[in-house]
Amino acid sequence: MVSYPTSVWDGDSANRDSDSGNKQAPDYRDYVRMIAEVAAAQTQIDSNAAGVDSNTIHTVGSVTSKTGLSVVEKGSGAIHKTIITMASMSTVTTVGTTVGTDGAWGAQQLYTFPAGYIQILGAHILTPVGLMISGLQDGTGWKTAGDFGMGVGTVAAAQSTEFGLSTTEENIIAEIACALSSYISDAAEASQLTTVTAFDGTSSAKELHWNYRALAELDYGTVDDTLVVSGTFGIVWTMLGDD
Repeated sequence: MVSYPTSVWDGDSANRDSDSGNKQAPDYRDYVRMIAEVAAAQTQIDSNAAGVDSNTIHTVGSVTSKTGLSVVEKGSGAIHKTIITMASMSTVTTVGTTVGTDGAWGAQQLYTFPAGYIQILGAHILTPVGLMISGLQDGTGWKTAGDFGMGVGTVAAAQSTEFGLSTTEENIIAEIACALSSYISDAAEASQLTTVTAFDGTSSAKELHWNYRALAELDYGTVDDTLVVSGTFGIVWTMLGDD
């Protein structure tokens, strides 16, 4: 039986034993074994191209069930690349308790890592121009030229007396200042994490949240709204182990 990559073919077939040093000409049994070895290698390569190596499935996380949110997992036994796609994903924007001091905010959980020590090697986010869109578009929620900060963190944004994001709301992708023009984002927004960062998720699995908050009082009105976003978020990480 051919197995890849847990064994490396040593040339043996039903016609020969490589340990005996025989030199007879190959027959059909040798060709059958060579074809099987090539097929096994191609099958494994195709599997890696499509997603995760089969013996690493137990260490990947899970994407949140949400319309417009999907994930592709790639990687080997040690290193994972998780690519999250947001396709017209709608998020609720909640007006702050005190409009003058509490920025309107929104949050969407994207992903949950497996429980254990997670080390993030890098991350990148991109939302193309014109693909963050206010829902109401009447000025009662987001203003026509409203500004907000967005980022990715291990904790969801929530009601807070502040404008913009802070601390664990943006500890994966630091806050990016975004601007609306006629209720639509006026530029492609991108940022990256290049510093290796470790998290202890042994007692509670770590999560990834896409967060945003208005940057000033004048950026938002007095009622709840929505923000529809399209873009990609990629993260390269490794699972170090669990207690």
